[in-house]
Amino acid sequence: MLRFFITAFVLFAVILSYLNLSMIWPLKIANNFKILFSIALLIIVCKDFILRLIFSGGLFTPDAPRWVIIAGSVMYAFIIIALFLLFIKDLAWLACKLFKIKFNADLASRVVIFIALCFSFYGTWEAVRVPDVKYQDFYIKNLSPELEDFKIALLVDIHASSLNRREFVQAVVDKTNALKPDLILIPGDFVDGSVEQRRYDLEPLKDLRAKFGVLGTSGNHEYYSGYERWFEVLESWGINMLENESVIINNNLIIAGVPDEQGKTPGFGFSTPFPAPDLNKALADIKPEDLNKMPVILMDHRPGNARENAKFKIDLQVSGHTHGGQMPGLAKIIQKVNKGYVKGWYDVEAELQDKSKHIMKLYVSPGTSQWGGFPVRIFDNSEITLFRLKAKN
Repeated sequence: MLRFFITAFVLFAVILSYLNLSMIWPLKIANNFKILFSIALLIIVCKDFILRLIFSGGLFTPDAPRWVIIAGSVMYAFIIIALFLLFIKDLAWLACKLFKIKFNADLASRVVIFIALCFSFYGTWEAVRVPDVKYQDFYIKNLSPELEDFKIALLVDIHASSLNRREFVQAVVDKTNALKPDLILIPGDFVDGSVEQRRYDLEPLKDLRAKFGVLGTSGNHEYYSGYERWFEVLESWGINMLENESVIINNNLIIAGVPDEQGKTPGFGFSTPFPAPDLNKALADIKPEDLNKMPVILMDHRPGNARENAKFKIDLQVSGHTHGGQMPGLAKIIQKVNKGYVKGWYDVEAELQDKSKHIMKLYVSPGTSQWGGFPVRIFDNSEITLFRLKAKN
């Protein structure tokens, strides 16, 4: 934890220095205003620590009023967006120096501030609104005629928190139920905060309705929030948590689930490791003949395990975790951290033991909502995904 705070301090110091040198000091305004602007940036960069001092809750889950979280998010988004724009501005400045072209640093800084403010308001609004439904047809081999047009609703990264309160979760539930899905899958990141903090906000999930029920797996944020207790609560609400387990739906479709890998590393409020993701164990109770004749859909919160998972002849893996990358530029970084996966459809090829090739489909949802620590979405809409299964010839 000490290393985390030291790293955060150094990072914040570098960011503040760059913002001051590149954005504030080139402005042709009185030095007093520059100092006030610098102090404001310091407060924004340290918003999570400040909110934690004022309100109860965890470092990244302060139990503050929603308008406070949103206001802080707009300002924090301004910082992140401004950083990307300042890189571009400074590259332009360097090019002008090389070619001896006059560069108006004051005007460039003002343009950066204006654009960053516009995008921070838009990006925050996009992150906190109730998501639209995105329809996806998935063509799958060995699909039983009984499952033609079978509807699976995918919710992931709900992140119930002081930002995403009960009204938001209820709106998501109502919108999902209106689709009349046959099955609902929720592969992780239900919540940010303890059962005491967030039970009331997440409670509408017990109203989810689907012919074949609601299945879930853990995400990394469950372990930050007290997963042992949340597991019991989610199960009591009728959400069947598949932690290295599988179920057969309608005698024709296998749904498997693995826990998030965060659980195998003690910390963040838990000292005893939870089970690591183990697809062998998840499929152990399924008869080999059923695995050969039935399609298999896997819930794995993180998409980074896709290449290993494909070796088990999985037909479709559904994941979240990346939040779609959130914004241009940042999406490239998030994609690299997640082994090349960030949003949408991917073909994941694996070599099987018999040397044959298998291609697994991977769908990475941009998420149903957004983590409260950095809720911004620019050209990256959240979604409730509705898959319709179709037989592949």
